[in-house]
Amino acid sequence: MNASSQESVFESTAKVFMTAYYVAKNNKPFTDFESLIDLQHANSADLGRVLHSKTVCVDIIEHVSSQMKKELLKKIIETKSKITVLADESTSVGHKSTLIVFLKASVDGDMEPIAFPLDLVELDSMSAAHIKEQIMGCLLKNGFTVELLREILIGFFSDGASVMLGVKSGVGKLLQDDFPGIILWHCLNHRLELAVDQALDVTGGTKDFQAFMDSLYSLYSQSPKNMWQLSECAHNLDIALRRIGKVFSVGWVASSWRAVSAVWQSYPAMAQHFREASEDDPRDSRERAKFKGLLSKLCSINFLKSLALMADVLTELKNLSEILQNRKTTLPKAHDIMTTYVKRIESFNRYPGQHAVDASQAEEVMEFKGEELRVGRSPIIDSSSEQWQTI
Repeated sequence: MNASSQESVFESTAKVFMTAYYVAKNNKPFTDFESLIDLQHANSADLGRVLHSKTVCVDIIEHVSSQMKKELLKKIIETKSKITVLADESTSVGHKSTLIVFLKASVDGDMEPIAFPLDLVELDSMSAAHIKEQIMGCLLKNGFTVELLREILIGFFSDGASVMLGVKSGVGKLLQDDFPGIILWHCLNHRLELAVDQALDVTGGTKDFQAFMDSLYSLYSQSPKNMWQLSECAHNLDIALRRIGKVFSVGWVASSWRAVSAVWQSYPAMAQHFREASEDDPRDSRERAKFKGLLSKLCSINFLKSLALMADVLTELKNLSEILQNRKTTLPKAHDIMTTYVKRIESFNRYPGQHAVDASQAEEVMEFKGEELRVGRSPIIDSSSEQWQTI
């Protein structure tokens, strides 16, 4: 092969590598790789005749990522940049416990700290000692030494699980015994979720509200017929229907916010569906009575005011959670942001949010979005609770 042919092969291979890099960089499925190759062929680009399968795309991405990680680690070790270890335990599809280890470091003084996945480790035991051993093994395998870690390791971050950050024998405590200077930090988003759970436990009315929201979720998630009928009602009322999910039983407050917002937006469609179902002769008397009870609960001013308060509070918590998830959020900035959002939530007693204002206006005329309201017997969420205001 002459020099010209070699250069042509090199150029076509480089284009294939860049295509694979694009797939990974933009979180595209590997199956897009073959379509992108075909598109470039159609545009008369020369990408050769080999290395065009999705399997090759996986191999290319693994090779490129491993080389990038090696270069990054080499620079961190050479410059002795300060590092923080972030670890989180999860369960794979095969029901095996795994630990993903991230590093956060400032490679040089001119760039912001970056976080990148160091390794995925399979765990044989969920004991703190074993997890700590696996983390150390992961660091040593990637070129660090114990002496170097004593100099550059400054922090260990994780969720609040006792095995990770237990005061007496958690992974963080075991690492701190070997590296006394490190800082242990509990993920702020996990702290936020725990604070919300604690507030719900001591705030009056939330259990009843959650039970009703869960009944709505079960009603539509387990019955395609009910979901189809609700969609028909929404279409007739020209309402964009949103999926109704669970509240306060999933990982992040953003999920609860989506569920509450879906009920708020779909309110008239749900009321119409409940009314039609309660008068639907083909249904048995027990089912008709169930829908009549749901309609009565939905159209009570008690539920509407609780729904409005939850929508306002969850909007603030959802925004706070998303800001805290931003990789560029620093601890001082996070503290200022959390202080601001706490004050916003505290102010709802004096300056109600938009949803609460709409509910108050509806209470004056006892009508909301065309539906007549009634005074119910269910408790209204107590927004004056001290715990609720100090989330």
